[in-house]
Amino acid sequence: MTAPSSLVEIRDKVRRLSGRPSPDDISDAQVEEYINTYYLYDMPESLRLLKLKDTFTFTTQPNVEVYPFDNEKYITVEPPCYVRGIQAQYFQDLDPFYREWPKDNNIQIVGTGSGISGAYTGQVTGTPFLRSVNISTTSDIGRDVRVLFSANIGGAAATSAIDNGVGGWVDATTGNALAGSIDYLTGIFTITFSNIVPVGENINASTIPYAASAPRTICLYQNQFYVRPIPDKAYIVEINAFRYPTSLFFATDKPELNFWWQLIAFGAARKILIDNADFESVAAMEPYFLEQLAYVQRRTIKQQTNQRASTIYNNSGSNASFGNLYPYI
Repeated sequence: MTAPSSLVEIRDKVRRLSGRPSPDDISDAQVEEYINTYYLYDMPESLRLLKLKDTFTFTTQPNVEVYPFDNEKYITVEPPCYVRGIQAQYFQDLDPFYREWPKDNNIQIVGTGSGISGAYTGQVTGTPFLRSVNISTTSDIGRDVRVLFSANIGGAAATSAIDNGVGGWVDATTGNALAGSIDYLTGIFTITFSNIVPVGENINASTIPYAASAPRTICLYQNQFYVRPIPDKAYIVEINAFRYPTSLFFATDKPELNFWWQLIAFGAARKILIDNADFESVAAMEPYFLEQLAYVQRRTIKQQTNQRASTIYNNSGSNASFGNLYPYI
């Protein structure tokens, strides 16, 4: 006889724990929604289980600085991080990252005003240079500006444009699209400003040149990975990650470890009781819910107690050397 652990068996236990044995009290679909809500979102956030530890991998592209992080599939990432099998320095904030890799701007005159409306063409020296990126992956605000063209138009006023990250232009003040293009590798550009640039006024370009090579520093910020140096070719990047479990959809589906089933049942029943403001029953159930939490967490804790905490001083083996210590330099 096999121990119960399937979705239908979890559902039956949730009904018993919540005091709702009949579909007239709550439908099977609603119970399963509570089950998956706890299993997919609550449980992995409250318990960092080894079963859910994985490796997040992405491949760089030549001259591309930023790469998306799939935060719908993965919860968090943590060092160590490896690029082409070599340990890389890892940050989770742009401030120390940019202290390590400053954004040194190269400012140069790339043309002069004509006094009439029309496009300006030319070529920026010091190539290749970085393209602008969005700090936020969910909106177009908070742009990290890398390419800025500007010119005085009289008094303290100026007209300016920034690149849109894909070779086009937007007005730096209004955000409206502008005609023209910019090639980040060759520096060749065409641009039409929102305002007329007076005759003889300098058109200044501010860019951030770089030398492409194998990355050795990674920064995760706003669900995007920034890499330095900018890659010159494709490299495999690997970093430890905790992922979300897979949802239970069919009646025969089971959690990734069968012995999680009772915790899932208690967690789902607890959510049902809370939503119905039955806090007395929640309080009565709490010791048993915490007991199941402890049972599920015990395997991970036991596994971790058998391993010494990793430091830069306990690197061992024939390949141990200063060059292999973290952070890799």
